[in-house]
Amino acid sequence: MQIVTDENIPYAQEAFSSLGKIQTVVGRHLKRTDLGTAEVLLVRSVSQVDKKLLAGSAVRFVGTATIGLDHIDLEYLQQQGIGFASAPGSNATSAAEYVISALLITAERQGFQLSDKTVGIIGCGNVGSRVFSKLRALGVKCVIYDPPLREMDSQREFRNHSPLPYSDLDTVQSADIITLHTPLVKTGDYPTYHLVDTHFLAQLRDDVILVNSSRGAVIDETALLKVLKVRPAMTVILDVWQNEPLINLSLLQRAALGTPHIAGYSFDGKVRGTEMLYAAVCDYFQYTPAWQVQSCLPTPPLTRLSFTKNVDDNVAIQTAVMACYDVRRDDIALRRISKHPSQFFDNFRKHYPIRREWSNVEIKLPKEKSVLAARLIGLGFKVVL
Repeated sequence: MQIVTDENIPYAQEAFSSLGKIQTVVGRHLKRTDLGTAEVLLVRSVSQVDKKLLAGSAVRFVGTATIGLDHIDLEYLQQQGIGFASAPGSNATSAAEYVISALLITAERQGFQLSDKTVGIIGCGNVGSRVFSKLRALGVKCVIYDPPLREMDSQREFRNHSPLPYSDLDTVQSADIITLHTPLVKTGDYPTYHLVDTHFLAQLRDDVILVNSSRGAVIDETALLKVLKVRPAMTVILDVWQNEPLINLSLLQRAALGTPHIAGYSFDGKVRGTEMLYAAVCDYFQYTPAWQVQSCLPTPPLTRLSFTKNVDDNVAIQTAVMACYDVRRDDIALRRISKHPSQFFDNFRKHYPIRREWSNVEIKLPKEKSVLAARLIGLGFKVVL
């Protein structure tokens, strides 16, 4: 069996070589001739998988190592009887950690505490729910706008937990901070394409902090750029862009933090995606799984931190988060773009430094710091008292 895989899917060779011959490709430039006689195609979000790509091919199974599905023509796959799997939740923790890091940086820059702000979360699925949990651990008030999820929850019984703090869009738009975690949807009752348009932006506070780590086209970038020119107090944090890799450099210049679609790019998240696809391929073709990722994972660069009883809780949290992941590093790298933004964008993603999630770090605290311990545990760290 021949397997074609995006070069940015880690451990693809180790995981799938026992199942067939592996061919790696540049995902953004994937074309029909790259498929050859492949029966399995494994991609990331930069590859458009549809009839144009697959018609006449031997592909029997498609897998995407991502949460989002807007790059996959699911209807066509179903019509052709082609098996499919995605990796829901694989990089959700990574994306949530990105948001917390970015917001802590912004709070430090602007001189406020996150716990004094209200955060509006638009989309509370795999990523949004993790953002909500981490912000709640920090004592931050959150309001949530997610009509499809709200409808689903209204039909369930809440036995072991309380309903999420759903609000209407007007309430969420009045929040101090708004973070977007929606899929890209162009049809149906709740489309998200250009959800943040001129009308949406007009409802926001002049000093709002707007974060987008979902999909670039959720924001109308032309409208946003016009607003930023006349509302200098607005803060924008962008990890995703409408025309990747040809990003809007004028918008990057006005963004407080701008990064090249790497919010979900923790090493743990990417490897988790490989694991999920490997299990799905084995299940589809009825192979007995043999590969185990534990034998491949490198030792994290940081495994332990310790604080004394004299540390301020907010300082400890800031220190722990930035020691693991400081968004400013990726912001600085993106701003080095010169005459070849598209080349840099993809090259940076291809050679992205290994970034491990916070669960790899054990923090030692004195027993007197039980409140801090609870907050750090809520963020995802391991804590020993």
